[in-house]
Amino acid sequence: MASSNQVLVVIVVIAVATVLAAPAAALAADLLVGGSQGWRLDFDYDDWVEENDFIVGDTLVFKYAMGQHNVVQATAASYAACSQGNSLQVWSSGDDRVTLNTSGPWWFFCGVGDHCQDGMKFNINVLPAVVLSPSSPPTRDQGGGDATGLAGAQGGGLAAAGLAAAAGVAVVAALLF
Repeated sequence: MASSNQVLVVIVVIAVATVLAAPAAALAADLLVGGSQGWRLDFDYDDWVEENDFIVGDTLVFKYAMGQHNVVQATAASYAACSQGNSLQVWSSGDDRVTLNTSGPWWFFCGVGDHCQDGMKFNINVLPAVVLSPSSPPTRDQGGGDATGLAGAQGGGLAAAGLAAAAGVAVVAALLF
């Protein structure tokens, strides 16, 4: 029969293996569009875009008062014209989440009134997700863009902690078995 130490070692090994098996998920971030005040007029979205990195798997979170705004995912042409005519998708719940599932350019604007013409729009370039080897802990610069989830130093710290734990488990396992 296995001792309680042996059972604990097995549980820890499984937990560490689970963390290390999903590095891309550990880096995914929820990015609050417009920062802490949400999707609104009179905000510099160009600065917000510059402060953030956008990677496949991230989610853009649009928070606003329902009925006052919407979110239009646009083509390059409809973005330039602030036209919903050839839009790809429109959300209007006030708590919209858009998962960035492909790399490349993405365009968004508010289609209510003249909001787009008044600057309530932005475009981003989504980078492909990169799976790093365990010897290279992932890092992520969020530039103060109100990211939540396991991003930035937390993502790198989690991977480094996972590697340290795995090394510790290996030593303990070697001593016990």
